Amino acid sequence: MFFQYRKVLFISLLFLRQMICANEILIDPVPVAMVYNPNPHYSLINSIDYHPKQHLFCVTYTHSNKVLLYEINAAGKPEMVQSLNNPLAKLSEPQHAVFSPDGEKIVVANWTNQTLTIYQREEGDFFCAKPAAVIPSPSSLIHCKPHGIAFSPCGNYLAIAYGAASCYGRAIALFYMTKEGLDCELVHVLEGTEALPGIPKGITFSPDGTCLLVTFSDVNSLVIFNLSGNNKTILQTPRQVIQGQETRIFRPEDVKISANGNYCAVSNSEQNTVTFYLFDKTLNLVTQRIPCYILQNPEACLCFPHGIAFSPDGSFMLVSEFGLINTTEGGGIFWDNTTSPEQSKFNLYNFH
Repeated sequence: MFFQYRKVLFISLLFLRQMICANEILIDPVPVAMVYNPNPHYSLINSIDYHPKQHLFCVTYTHSNKVLLYEINAAGKPEMVQSLNNPLAKLSEPQHAVFSPDGEKIVVANWTNQTLTIYQREEGDFFCAKPAAVIPSPSSLIHCKPHGIAFSPCGNYLAIAYGAASCYGRAIALFYMTKEGLDCELVHVLEGTEALPGIPKGITFSPDGTCLLVTFSDVNSLVIFNLSGNNKTILQTPRQVIQGQETRIFRPEDVKISANGNYCAVSNSEQNTVTFYLFDKTLNLVTQRIPCYILQNPEACLCFPHGIAFSPDGSFMLVSEFGLINTTEGGGIFWDNTTSPEQSKFNLYNFH
């Protein structure tokens, strides 16, 4: 009887320890590297995305019309290894770039002409500098500007959040990838002020691909939407809304789910923070409205954080930043020609 009791107690303690470790965020709040905009003029660094299978990531330098690829070198520091740039790349102020789940393509949403440009991997680690496809925006969304994009885990769907500011149309769109990932067709969209609670910014799929997590910047919220009909329809009624002072969400930009699926992270440009929330990947719900961790200054060295990326092995997190620029009441941003190029940068953080 005594040994049975000890066995039950041991199993219970082991389970509790596993639960604590799963939910504990062990991040070094001081960046191990800060990489400044290498271009001669100021440029927004809107997005950052990690390759699904290796320590390679892509960064959009919007106003320089470049997508730069970096590797983590032997010293654990980012090192630029490739540049996708015009005229060959046909970029038009690239807003957000994302790797396909198989790692063989990069899809870029362009701000100015609203196209999607798709780059295929060549032999080795490099991507073809010329896009394999340039996809125009659907006519029904031509009045909208793309802000965030995300692939479904299976790679068959691409979700795009259209918004950025009150002067642009707002929508959440779901596309089905065709022609072996070189084209796509619009399958469903939620559009306008009646369908959406605010201005969409960041977007990502749940780990099982059945939900969308979307940030709305003007109403300071993170919203989870269900997908139905073989994941081809976005249900308008939210599954969950995370909003309120206790959430510490203020002008949210990007949202990402950690590699292990145990928490999601939101970048808050108004507060210069990244807030983390416990996430149940079975129920597809945020289990606690209060952040379980806040990455914040002075240690974090954040200034207008924007894009977020996690490495697939869970060892790194990247955050892109705009720096000291100005915002408008309608959610827009502006700067002048005296703004230093080095205001924009991205930070690399270690997880343990």
